[in-house]
Amino acid sequence: MAINSPPLKSNPAILCDWVELKAIADSRGVFRLHSLKRFWDTHRENEDSDPEGQHRREEDTDDQGVGGVDDDAFLDSVIEELAERAKCLSNSYPFEFDASGARFSLKETLSEGATIYLFCLILSNSKKGEILDGGWLPSIDHITRNLFQACATLAAAGEVSGCAISFGWPRPNHNPSFLKRLQEVYEIFGEGEVVAKPRAGVSPNPKDEEIDVIAWKPRPDKAAGTYYLLGQVASGANWEAKSIKGGATDSFHHNWFYQAPPSESTSSIFIPHLIQVVDGGKGNRRDRMNVVAAKYGIVFDRLRLPLLATRGISIADGTEDIGMPVVIERRGDVPQIKLWAPLIIA
Repeated sequence: MAINSPPLKSNPAILCDWVELKAIADSRGVFRLHSLKRFWDTHRENEDSDPEGQHRREEDTDDQGVGGVDDDAFLDSVIEELAERAKCLSNSYPFEFDASGARFSLKETLSEGATIYLFCLILSNSKKGEILDGGWLPSIDHITRNLFQACATLAAAGEVSGCAISFGWPRPNHNPSFLKRLQEVYEIFGEGEVVAKPRAGVSPNPKDEEIDVIAWKPRPDKAAGTYYLLGQVASGANWEAKSIKGGATDSFHHNWFYQAPPSESTSSIFIPHLIQVVDGGKGNRRDRMNVVAAKYGIVFDRLRLPLLATRGISIADGTEDIGMPVVIERRGDVPQIKLWAPLIIA
């Protein structure tokens, strides 16, 4: 894996992705965090080296880069970000610190959620840029992106504590037509009346109408009024152009139902990337999530998705009993994800 020098001036989240990938690339799966100080010292020396006084050293801030006025503050900001990831994801985080906090390493035994995290990490950093120098790039094809849809489907099941259908193209079970599949799904759901044939003016055979995941929480009384989730899956860097909140979900219900489900749908987006503070912006991840949630609905990013997918797997396997029968698709794809990540890293 050909990796650039650490992007010291970048957002802390990008630098932490660099650290994670460096640990993966190491033959022992280890990265010593204190080695970042050497890069930081060199960076500072280069900034201070201005014999003619023509350039004023740029001042870093926590919003513009890893920041800090000394190497201790710099290293602390990196460790805090990595520790936050470990805290949020628990056993679904594939890395660990030693007792001193200086040795950051890939766990010897990876849970299914941890494997999904690695899968998302590589999808997020699959092109030449601040981290990879382009000498080696993972091959990301339509099969790989379809595996991410499997991750999203399982995460949706974990989120709603119930059923989750992989509706986006290509669909499981020999790619049934859009309308046929729609009728099957909402018969299972038990809400809404799907049209018998496409309405006049509507494309007669669309792929998925931008809806990739359909999930809901079943109720014991089987009556309307439940958590009903519609999701877009966006594995590429252009995910910001793919909101389904409002227009896409409204037209979906208008065009393909005689009567839409009484339960109000919640829009969402599933991405392998990690929502982070905008370069030059103010605030923290929570502030940024306030902004993106208004546009996309619930955002399932790399800091949320692996742990929820783990729960979806547990519900599908019956190791977590929710007291109701459920339909959860794509559980059988997890072994392929577990195979893909180590092979692509190697």
